[in-house]
Amino acid sequence: MNKLVVAMFLLSITSLFAQRDETTRITNDYSGLTPNSTGAWISNPVNDNIDGSIYLYDNWKSFAVITTQNEKKLIIKDLNYDTKKSNFAVKVSNDSVYIFDNAGIKEVRLNNKRFKEYSLKGKKTFLEVIAFNKNIEILKEYVKRIKKSSLNPMTQVKPNDCYVNKETLYVKKGDVIKELKLNKKAFGRLFNKEDAKKVLNFIKENDINIKDENRLQTILNYHNTL
Repeated sequence: MNKLVVAMFLLSITSLFAQRDETTRITNDYSGLTPNSTGAWISNPVNDNIDGSIYLYDNWKSFAVITTQNEKKLIIKDLNYDTKKSNFAVKVSNDSVYIFDNAGIKEVRLNNKRFKEYSLKGKKTFLEVIAFNKNIEILKEYVKRIKKSSLNPMTQVKPNDCYVNKETLYVKKGDVIKELKLNKKAFGRLFNKEDAKKVLNFIKENDINIKDENRLQTILNYHNTL
């Protein structure tokens, strides 16, 4: 990789930290993530003739804060999430990305999303925390699937296949994570019978659309008061 590009990247990270207090300052070799191994440089995936990418965002322009296991904060621009490998990565040049070691990460705030690592279907993966209270967490999984294209009968041209994002909601109660369908019946089952009645009345009285993920935190905040 071009040494000048790497040097410029590390300099930009250093300048970011210079504007923050001591709680957010961290060495620019990412030594705050784990004692021995913070991550690795890899080549950016080559063009596989599939439109889109395995990353959560097609555009790498982002602002993120990584909270480490020892409660330090690493401020990063151009961070993305590899939905295939369940790793966070920062793009340094067109042909190189830096993959962070998940072992040192406690939480990631990427743009307006908050991610934490969970054990799902027998493997560790990062899920977005949509809403939570003292008993319940509502989580979202992002996975990229390949959508196969079909031959255009008029032009006899077959477009490229493309990556499409599949989002799945889950609910975590205790150590159990289950898939969640956003409808009133399924949502009501998250609570005991008495609380469910109050929660559903609250939803009705406040004209809350149960499918609006932005309102789920409001509902769980209300449940916390019961």
